[in-house]
Amino acid sequence: MAPALIISVLLATALTPAPSDQDRLEACLSAIQDDAEDAYEDALTWRHQGGGWPAEHCVSLALIALGQEAPGALRLREAAMGADMASDLSRAIMLGQSGDAFLVAEQYEQALISFTAALDFAPHDSELLSGLARTHLALEEFAAAEDAASRALSRNDASPSLWRLRAEARLALQSYDQALSDIEAARALSPDDIDILVLRGRIVDARRTG
Repeated sequence: MAPALIISVLLATALTPAPSDQDRLEACLSAIQDDAEDAYEDALTWRHQGGGWPAEHCVSLALIALGQEAPGALRLREAAMGADMASDLSRAIMLGQSGDAFLVAEQYEQALISFTAALDFAPHDSELLSGLARTHLALEEFAAAEDAASRALSRNDASPSLWRLRAEARLALQSYDQALSDIEAARALSPDDIDILVLRGRIVDARRTG
């Protein structure tokens, strides 16, 4: 997930910093999309003024937006784990953002740590389970990827990306009929998605030759 999308999802979700910090947090996160460097400096000032975990959240996301995905992801995870006054939802969001950034940085073991921690706070969240499935795929842990994608689909079976994730895991496991069924479900939801069509071709070829 790109940093801008991470931020937009966050703003649409109910976080629970102290009421006095809510407006400042939203303004800081919005500023990242306009000028990440200025937002980073402002967030540092806020943190030094005692802004706590909301300020550290914004510092971390600004670093990610500036292309420092791994350092930002690590700071974000540490902020989430230390944010005892934050809600479970807030901490799950921060940890999920950390996992996404580690995936971008191709630090898959670190991503696994972040997504696993996030699911401790929101065990049924389909987006977090999707992130976990993507991480297991990147680590070539295909059975675990299939399991995480299946759990995500049990919460949200209208997501073509989830069907595609499980199809990819099942292809790697040589479960060709199941993979084909999944990719057809994905194609029904998003018939023009190039990634889905390409994966379908790979599955058909593997099924024919396997």
